[in-house]
Amino acid sequence: MSSYDVTILGGGLSGLTLATQLAKQDPSMQILVLERRSFPVNEGAYKVGESTIEVGAHYLAEEVGLKKHLLEHHLPKFGLRFFFDGKSGPFSDAVEVGLSDFFPMPGYQIDRGRLENHLRSSLPDGTVKVREGTWVKQIELASDGGFHRITHENEDGTGRRVVSTRWVVDASGRAGLLKRQLDLREEVSHHVNAAWFRIGAEVCIDSWCEDPDWRARAGRVPRRWLSTNHLLGRGYWIWIIPLASGKTSIGIVADPRLHPLGEFSQFDRALDWITRHEPRCGEWLATTRDKLEDFRAIKRIAHGCKQVYSAERWAITGEAGVFLDPLYSPGIDYIAMANTQIASLIEQDRAGRPINLVAPRYQGLFLQLFHDNLATYQDQYPLFGNARVMSCKYVWDYALYWSFPALLYFNGKLTDPAFFARVGESIEKIRTLNRGMQDYLRDWDEAEPACDARASFINQNEITILSQLNGELRDCLDDDALEARFRRNLRILEELAGEIRERGGEFTRQEEHGPDTLARPNQTRLVPLFEALGQV
Repeated sequence: MSSYDVTILGGGLSGLTLATQLAKQDPSMQILVLERRSFPVNEGAYKVGESTIEVGAHYLAEEVGLKKHLLEHHLPKFGLRFFFDGKSGPFSDAVEVGLSDFFPMPGYQIDRGRLENHLRSSLPDGTVKVREGTWVKQIELASDGGFHRITHENEDGTGRRVVSTRWVVDASGRAGLLKRQLDLREEVSHHVNAAWFRIGAEVCIDSWCEDPDWRARAGRVPRRWLSTNHLLGRGYWIWIIPLASGKTSIGIVADPRLHPLGEFSQFDRALDWITRHEPRCGEWLATTRDKLEDFRAIKRIAHGCKQVYSAERWAITGEAGVFLDPLYSPGIDYIAMANTQIASLIEQDRAGRPINLVAPRYQGLFLQLFHDNLATYQDQYPLFGNARVMSCKYVWDYALYWSFPALLYFNGKLTDPAFFARVGESIEKIRTLNRGMQDYLRDWDEAEPACDARASFINQNEITILSQLNGELRDCLDDDALEARFRRNLRILEELAGEIRERGGEFTRQEEHGPDTLARPNQTRLVPLFEALGQV
């Protein structure tokens, strides 16, 4: 029977990046990866999760060591871009939220097939063994401190093997092998459905309007197409993501209370649905419908997990554990956070240090960040068609992300529970503030659902607090300076919340989240936003 230090169930992005990270961490480690598929996989028609934001981008480029590959074989990401109400007239009539220049911290549009092929071919043979076309048949977890046993075989039932392993990590995606076996699935109260497909053609949103002023406002060189473009309406959003292979990823995510999955669960239905709700996009797709690469629809894409790490030396990463919502592209962030903590647990175990206290602390941090993020999406889809409210929401959500979870990650604190305890009071205030703001934004939309925002461009670069918080992620801070940064960020968020309330007016939740939770509003940070909307 072969024996390994770590066996990873699944050779997709989460499994291959973890294998690469562990091999870099300790080249003497013996790692086995079991993957159902055979490499190379198709480019441009494989898996979604093409858009990265700051944590995931940094993890891939720096921690996994893919920076050269990302720069040479994938596309730079020109931020997240949002279009509201561009339906009845020319596309220039839409309210547009986006960048005119790149933010300091980079992001990438990644072709998952190309990236995973590269990861597979780059694994060090002496450290990592990959068995492709392999199905896991049985997982026997040891509870006495001994080695686990994994039984696997070829798809046709031949070649059965049993291996022993000190660690087993489930990276099997939505198959969720350990989650199913241990009954760890946790329902979340965020019920949205999704469908997506790839088209074998490039889409250039910059060509959707002939107005030279509209074309120029996102920069002298047409590059809107490099953004993760979002077309938003009440209860839904559509993504448009370019791939370096020359293909385009299109997705629909919608609240079933307003847009049932059956309306877009097949390709032809999805095209009809897009044409009704976003005619300009539908017109373009009509010219390329014969270039369909793939199609998939999933009901209730969000899911949680009761446990992701165990002191008995098993762990769960990627979609095998948790997944929330792709609106702000956080999927690879969660892979980065989980893999970072798993690698730390394995390192401590191999060094002979007990992990019976560390594993639940890491898990508590990870799951708390996941559940904190739930408030960003839960019951918020109806307000996606409200340009005025959503323009404030995206500023708030960005500022929160860069002020709190991203700051922790970039300073290596996801594996430092003691620091969490040190800034626990500030973090709890940030959580309470966010819950109150998400309630407020929902109330604002309900009170003013038909906002008459004029056609405009809201330039994220002109909202200086965003550029500041994004750029500060590059700062390397000691614990004292980081604690001070957290306290300062809390004040910024309190002021920002106060200004949003001041601009929008007060509605129904004063008794729950009243002014006593807010600092005096700073009346300057959102001026560019409201000037663009014609409301200053």
